[in-house]
Amino acid sequence: MWSLVSGQSVSLLGDYLAFFFALPVLVRDLTGSAAQLGLLAVAETAAVLAFGLLAGVLLDRVRIRWAIVFADLARAAAFALLAVAVVADAARPWMAFGVAFIVGSMGTIFDAGLEGIMPSALPSDALITANSLLQTGRNLAMTLGFVIGGLAVAGFGGVAGAFAFNSTSYLVSVVAVLLVREIRPRPRAPAEPIGTSLTTGLRFLWDSVPLRWATGISALTNAAFAPLAAVMTLYADVELGIESEVLLGLFFAGFSLVGAAGVFFAPVLVRIFGLGPAMAIGAAAFGTGAVVVGMANGWWAVAPLGVAAAGVATSQVAFMTLRQQLTPRHMAGRVIAASRTAAWAGIPAGAALGGWIADTVGLRPLFIGGGVIIVWSAVAIILGPLGRLRKAEPASEAA
Repeated sequence: MWSLVSGQSVSLLGDYLAFFFALPVLVRDLTGSAAQLGLLAVAETAAVLAFGLLAGVLLDRVRIRWAIVFADLARAAAFALLAVAVVADAARPWMAFGVAFIVGSMGTIFDAGLEGIMPSALPSDALITANSLLQTGRNLAMTLGFVIGGLAVAGFGGVAGAFAFNSTSYLVSVVAVLLVREIRPRPRAPAEPIGTSLTTGLRFLWDSVPLRWATGISALTNAAFAPLAAVMTLYADVELGIESEVLLGLFFAGFSLVGAAGVFFAPVLVRIFGLGPAMAIGAAAFGTGAVVVGMANGWWAVAPLGVAAAGVATSQVAFMTLRQQLTPRHMAGRVIAASRTAAWAGIPAGAALGGWIADTVGLRPLFIGGGVIIVWSAVAIILGPLGRLRKAEPASEAA
């Protein structure tokens, strides 16, 4: 468990420093457009949609360990080349979009593979703890990544240094993955045509009512959240008055630290209320935080953004655990990748449309409207079959 958590935390530190902070700053400085920042998110998620289903078939036919090692090496190479381009003063917006596309496609393999290998490396009752630790590591990495990112971009290496650090962090993740010991080796999927494999995974996802509902709710939430994430750097600058990169990094770190504190309650919420209600509580906190951000001024926005970050993490812990426990291990790659692909389906349109809305109507209405949609997704969870789901049936029984 600790090998996965520590390796992922270092890798995520690099991602938040470079991919989520320095890369949007680079595009902002090159273009100054909210629409272009939206297209950056589109580039990443378009790759997820293009390769998500095939990635699941691949993961079920090979050893997951080697697939996710390859994904990390490819992402390391992409950021190393972008760092060289920045140093040579040859960076262009299309290069940033290209890196986002590579990170999206390889991230699909890695994230689905990581989620799929955990049931083989951990006892079933340890999954909720492991997922909570991973989300805690994500939020702490976000905190440090934005602080270091602000300092780096302001003068300590610039965006090139951030990209180089992220390239190295992927190599640390490779070492951590190689140290993972599978206590319950996963059975290989039967040799069959790719179309048949895809159909089998999609059919299982559709036939499982909890998975179908959770995936659909996540798709709606992601579509509403995508434009907010895409324009966050611009929102902090224009609406909140946080202009310098150092202050921007500290601002992002502030709300992510609040989110990291909140995610500690995720296992408690799952134990008390169950998986489905915990997802609803997380979505309600997420949406409410986004609405309040749309009405906040200056540094006061840190608090509602932290509540939103904690809500996201809580929902993700419950959703990942639900997906891991319900999916038979020999189908883990296909089902998890199909669920992730469907959940991300609304992000490209949401990011592109959100950028246009921000340029046309304004940034504050974008946050308020997106938050309201996310709150309604929490209501849908409570009123639907997930509202009554306390514990998932183990995958071995579901198979």
